[in-house]
Amino acid sequence: MASYIGASAEQEDSDPILMAFAAEAAKGDPASPEARAHPELVLRWQAHLVKFSRSCDEEKLRRLADLYSWDNRFAEVLDSYGPGTAHFMGEAIEAYLETL
Repeated sequence: MASYIGASAEQEDSDPILMAFAAEAAKGDPASPEARAHPELVLRWQAHLVKFSRSCDEEKLRRLADLYSWDNRFAEVLDSYGPGTAHFMGEAIEAYLETL
């Protein structure tokens, strides 16, 4: 979390988004109609990625979703915001991309 001294601007920008994903992850299924009805978290995350890495098209977002869902290195960091956050993010991103 970015509440420590020396946190980067990127970390400060990402924390509220990741905390919101964690809160949603605690509620349940990312593929549920409720999760699909709230694509704004995915769009906020995509905008964050564009802001700090200059690009994040649909293909990059899809690949990140796979990493969040299946790569334990991502889970270790993202799940520090709440259990299941990484998997939820991956599934929520996939659910969002299915609507495009």
